[in-house]
Amino acid sequence: MSWFDKAFDALPDPRTGNATRHDLLEILTIALTATVCGAESCSDFADFAVDREDLFREFLRLEHGVPSHDTFSRIFRLLDPAAFAACFGRFLNELGAAGEGVIAIDGKTLRRSFDDAARSNPLAVVTAFASA
Repeated sequence: MSWFDKAFDALPDPRTGNATRHDLLEILTIALTATVCGAESCSDFADFAVDREDLFREFLRLEHGVPSHDTFSRIFRLLDPAAFAACFGRFLNELGAAGEGVIAIDGKTLRRSFDDAARSNPLAVVTAFASA
């Protein structure tokens, strides 16, 4: 995760006192991972973190456990948008450099996954393969 750390090292942490219990980079890591997996809100981020806590503990310290939805909400309300945008731009540039080459993406909609009663969208599966 060193390139992730470098991308966000210039992002000022707006929290003070007891509000700094959770590491900012760990919160951003969870939020980014959850977003890639379809999370859309701070509650989704927290639920995602709870469901996958064992996985996150393989590469994050999570010294005070997983952050709550209130923690995610507070962080994203307090972050300077311009500073976050600059750091996120660096992150995307590094991500692009790390994943140079062709990436094949395949998407499929699962048969009979549309729920007529709930009028929900059918389930989709997306798979990405690096050609190298």
